[in-house]
Amino acid sequence: MYRTISLDNKEPQLCVQINQIDYTLEPPGELDSAESHSRVPVIRIYGASSFGETACVHVHQVYPYFFVEYLDELDHDHGMLLLPT
Repeated sequence: MYRTISLDNKEPQLCVQINQIDYTLEPPGELDSAESHSRVPVIRIYGASSFGETACVHVHQVYPYFFVEYLDELDHDHGMLLLPT
């Protein structure tokens, strides 16, 4: 059911069978480069490891974003209307 994978055939890699994923906002730590923010998102992956143990994997440096496709014309004045003064 579980298998270890290796990129260089020397070191086994941890695999996690995902049961649940969520996120939390935490103060930045040594794994985060956003020291100017008071809190940063950390994705938490819960599941069973390739070693048969329960696991909670914390993933840092993933920041939320969204994309809005705008197909109409847009000039400098339109953008200035949206920026705070």
